[in-house]
Amino acid sequence: MSTARFPSGEPTALLWQVLYQGAILEFDNAKLPERILRARSAIRERAQKNFADPFERRVLHNALQTLQRLEEIAVRKQSA
Repeated sequence: MSTARFPSGEPTALLWQVLYQGAILEFDNAKLPERILRARSAIRERAQKNFADPFERRVLHNALQTLQRLEEIAVRKQSA
């Protein structure tokens, strides 16, 4: 897996937060799956790089759970 980067090409530990916020604030259901996928990927990459910090591990875990719930809600809305 490649290093997560901003469009400028600069790697950052905060990219997962930017992508996560983009996913949870997305109102367009057509764009939501891709935003969730990108955020999830960046979160997992960050978790692999910073496995020693238990607080950050918990924050990343919570973010992944939130994305899972958001995805479940989006699927229910599509089915309705």
